[in-house]
Amino acid sequence: MRMPRSLQWRVAWAYAALILASLAAVGLFLAARPQSGGLALVVAALLAGLVAACLALPLAALLLRTSSRTLRSVIQGARRLAAGDFTHRVEPPAAGEARDVAEAFNQMTLAIRDVFHDLSGERNTFSAVLDTMADGVVLIQSEGLVTLMNRAARELLAIPPEHAVGSRFLEILRDHEIQRLASLCLESGRRQRGDVELLHPRRSLNVVATPLLQDVSGGVLLMFHDLTQARQVETTRREFVTNVSHELRNPLASVKAMVETLEDGALKEPVTARDFLRRINQDVDRMSAMVEDLLELARLESGQKPLSLQPMNLRSLLVDVVEKQQARAQARGVAVEAAVPPDLPAVQADPEKFHQVMVNLLDNALKFTPRDGRVTVGAVVGDGAVEVQVSDTGPGIAPEHLSHVFERFYKVDRARHDGGTGLGLAIVKHIVEGHGGEVNVRSSEGVGSVFSFTLSRAE
Repeated sequence: MRMPRSLQWRVAWAYAALILASLAAVGLFLAARPQSGGLALVVAALLAGLVAACLALPLAALLLRTSSRTLRSVIQGARRLAAGDFTHRVEPPAAGEARDVAEAFNQMTLAIRDVFHDLSGERNTFSAVLDTMADGVVLIQSEGLVTLMNRAARELLAIPPEHAVGSRFLEILRDHEIQRLASLCLESGRRQRGDVELLHPRRSLNVVATPLLQDVSGGVLLMFHDLTQARQVETTRREFVTNVSHELRNPLASVKAMVETLEDGALKEPVTARDFLRRINQDVDRMSAMVEDLLELARLESGQKPLSLQPMNLRSLLVDVVEKQQARAQARGVAVEAAVPPDLPAVQADPEKFHQVMVNLLDNALKFTPRDGRVTVGAVVGDGAVEVQVSDTGPGIAPEHLSHVFERFYKVDRARHDGGTGLGLAIVKHIVEGHGGEVNVRSSEGVGSVFSFTLSRAE
């Protein structure tokens, strides 16, 4: 290794000074003994060499110490830098190449710190993006080891976090179709795509396998897109169209048959004609009610008509709704009453929608309560909310139907010919949930049913 120029000059000057000092010592010695001859000259030379050696050793040690101090500082700084300490700095000497070395090392430390911080920021951004993605991402090496798996993938595939990274993909997810896509992607070096149905948990996934051709390990990147909700919406849409078609087909066929009968001569029979016209009118009313309910349900689901929430006197509203249903209840031979506490707090609700909820619930209760039965409207005050209850003494609902009664067009067997649209309870559920409340039903066969919903108390 070449010695720095400044150090070379310092060594040269030092040795020049030593030579001069030695020559001066020899000259003084010879001048002091002019008659000594050759022996004196040899002694003088030895004495000069001894003096030069004595002076050279401390000088060499001083120069070595000055150079090694900076070298040790740089070595110590490099070790601390390797340990991740980017704040350490090497104290530079006053002058010379050692100062340049120390300053260069400090600049290198700053540059490495900036690069490390940039890489850390990019890594944190990348991790945040992966964790907030709705799609699952899994990176698999050619040996089948998982090196990366984001949160969405763990949730979609139901894989515990401790088994996500470092395990073999075949061991943590035993799905033949996904394994086939990954293997085919690795073998062909081309992107593969397919739809997969998982059983545990029950999900529909679209899987895209992309080969990492530039990666030395030759891995594969799996992307999982959740299609479960889209498939459920599609299924609901098909069921909705089927139910609407079924509900409209019967009254339309009945109206068409009675019109054809009237055209064939039944108009000449007054009694038969009036009966047919009455039945046609009922079927038309039923279809009109169904269309209105469908439009109302569509408006509620799309949010086209926002709720106008305001403080309401709950007790007066419940009493008013019950009084308006008294005539119908008496015609059916059913007693209806409002058993509500006098000190009910005000609630936050839309008066028009609240009235619609109560009318639908009372209509169902009166429809299925036999003569001499009873329908009771009550209310229970809870923490921050009030629960309104509509109970009846009807035949009740079987347990297997309770979880479906709020679905569109769902009817229990005994209600198939009640003339309703099958949408009333679905509308009730949407209105109550729009208020931020919950709807519920309790029933016992042969005893009766209790439909209830909650409303927030007005502040």
